[in-house]
Amino acid sequence: MKITYKYGLVPLAAVLGVCWHLATAAVQEHAPAPAPQVIDDLPADYAADLTAEQRTLVERGRYVARLGDCVACHTGSKTAPMAGGLALETPFGKLYSTNITPDKATGMGGYSFAQFDRAMRKGVAADGRNLYPAMPYPSYAKMTEDDMQALYAYLMQGVTPVQAANQPSEMGFPFNQRWGLSLWNWLFLDDTPFQPQAGQSAEWNRGAYLVQGVGHCGACHTPRNALGAERGGAAFLSGALVDGWEAPALTALSKAPVPWSAESLYGYLRYGHSPQHGSASGPMAPVVRELAHLPDDDIRAMAAYLASFNQATEPAADAPQARATLARAAVA
Repeated sequence: MKITYKYGLVPLAAVLGVCWHLATAAVQEHAPAPAPQVIDDLPADYAADLTAEQRTLVERGRYVARLGDCVACHTGSKTAPMAGGLALETPFGKLYSTNITPDKATGMGGYSFAQFDRAMRKGVAADGRNLYPAMPYPSYAKMTEDDMQALYAYLMQGVTPVQAANQPSEMGFPFNQRWGLSLWNWLFLDDTPFQPQAGQSAEWNRGAYLVQGVGHCGACHTPRNALGAERGGAAFLSGALVDGWEAPALTALSKAPVPWSAESLYGYLRYGHSPQHGSASGPMAPVVRELAHLPDDDIRAMAAYLASFNQATEPAADAPQARATLARAAVA
């Protein structure tokens, strides 16, 4: 009897385990994800003599820097944020991010606002050198004058100067000839600032500005042509490869079994995870880490804009649709 009783508990335990799993899964499916615990690695070393008005501008600029995730690409060593030195692999050779601290000898301390604005919108450094479009100035060109002024104020008055010489690029011929980038700009650069669409909501337009401009989402999520320019038209945000990782399509061309909804996009951008689309990893992980500091309004604006590229779905129907799609794939 003891043996029979013992083994009779096995199927009972299995059934109870399945029930518990289904119950907790149902709760988790509708429960909001916990807020991520993140470390703020964006410098806030404000000059001591700032007036209240200047401090407000610098703080706004720090927010713009967060939107652009400047610290991710311009930090090679965690001990010297914004001092450059991060290796960037491209199909044409290796580049190193530059020192954007206000150090006058090796950074941007000698830049006037006009020179900074030209670098950000036209890809031309203070000394007249053309910048490689790995620095996404075609996206930054869409920024408003106010945001550009604020970002300049932050970089000049909110970041500690670090003396760190920029590393030379390792581009092979003919890509090491920077004069050719003037022709590249003539062919591909559209430096027209962002123009809101009258037929769209304020939220949609805010999201479009963030995605197309300072957020430069297309730099990773849009495929490039043979000369390294982002493709236009339907190719925008249609997916690309970055550092060996797939930056998936954010439009209706996505390979995901369930289209992205505004709610699933919000969850992914806010918490770095969507039950139907997985978790942020690779180059997307530091992006989500910076997004964690943004207010909900901007996260929802980006989600609303990106969701407009996809077939509308009801958030509550996403999970059943995903399970049905996966079930069909399993038996195919």
